[in-house]
Amino acid sequence: MYFLEWSLAMGRRKHKPGSWFDDIQKDIAEENKDDAKKMRARGVHYDPDAREIDVKESRSELLDDNGSIYRKTDKYLDVCTYNDDKRGLLTFIFLVLMYGLVPWWSANVNQWWSIINMGVAPNGDALDVGYIVLLLVNIGFLLPVTYVFFRYLIGIWHLEAFTFRRLVVRFNRQTRKVYLLRPGFLGGVKAYDWDMIDVGLPKDMPNHQGIGGMLVLAARAESTDNPHSPLGVDGAFIGLPSRDYQHLLSFWEYIRRFMEDGADAAPAPKRLRSKWPNPLSSMWTVSRLSLPGGFDLGRSFLWLRLALTPVFVIWGLGHYASLLLSYEGRFPKTIRQASGESELRSWLELLAYNLLPLLYTAVGLWLYYAWRHGLDWRLPLRYWVG
Repeated sequence: MYFLEWSLAMGRRKHKPGSWFDDIQKDIAEENKDDAKKMRARGVHYDPDAREIDVKESRSELLDDNGSIYRKTDKYLDVCTYNDDKRGLLTFIFLVLMYGLVPWWSANVNQWWSIINMGVAPNGDALDVGYIVLLLVNIGFLLPVTYVFFRYLIGIWHLEAFTFRRLVVRFNRQTRKVYLLRPGFLGGVKAYDWDMIDVGLPKDMPNHQGIGGMLVLAARAESTDNPHSPLGVDGAFIGLPSRDYQHLLSFWEYIRRFMEDGADAAPAPKRLRSKWPNPLSSMWTVSRLSLPGGFDLGRSFLWLRLALTPVFVIWGLGHYASLLLSYEGRFPKTIRQASGESELRSWLELLAYNLLPLLYTAVGLWLYYAWRHGLDWRLPLRYWVG
């Protein structure tokens, strides 16, 4: 669920005066002003453009890809974002709601069609006042419920479904740019200079405070519509949850050396992240309990994961469904060309990642249905062949 990215994008927009988001923007602007005054009172120079890190400075002797790399070439490095795997619960909840709404609408349409077309109830009984009143009450509840769902709730579902299947951050060492692949409502595709990137890695952070952490990349936004602050901030939250702060530093060092010292300075990833949706991998992903807030239970709590297996199965199916309800995006042609991507390979990957998962999911569902009902799994083949 791309809640953090959405919050960041909402912070750069203009909202209705007096609205909840507008009040939040005001509070943040006031807090920044107060911080600036306190720093000046202590004789400390306040610089809103000051960065926490220098991309030239090494922060760790160790390198770790953190299992967060989609692709590594001589020119670019594609890295996953922190929230790519944080999905599934919303989709499960909304599918349950849809499972209730669709039959509810179907029953109402069937009854009203029977009344208008034949003048009787669907079962053939004659109409009476009580029956008509019951139908009116029913549709009186259904219409506002449907309105609320599609007016408000569907926007929340959009944070993990009917959008990009994943957000990708590309580090191109040849152009010395950082490219963000995102849908429009999260800020769209952006490019920032590598030398102007900031990363939230304070030098005095205790090691244990990095547990479950992520790399937070920040850059000055090209523009902002926020009326309370002229400084727009853009960025990305990248990498899988870290084991501790040193692990987070080693992940940043992996990226930094790739950009500064060359592709050979960063060893090949131990394992590239797959882009293929898989129900089993979805269940494994959610069972890791890598939740926002700083705790990755991982291997240590095997007993807890086993006890929660039924929950993880349901959650994992929601995770898998959210992937199928989303689509694989790709960078614009100018960025692909600057990265040396093959246009043929790009098109083939786009088609494969978006079509094949739907195909093998449909095949899997049919095989399961045929097995449960004792049908011959070759029936579709016989029908198509004739």
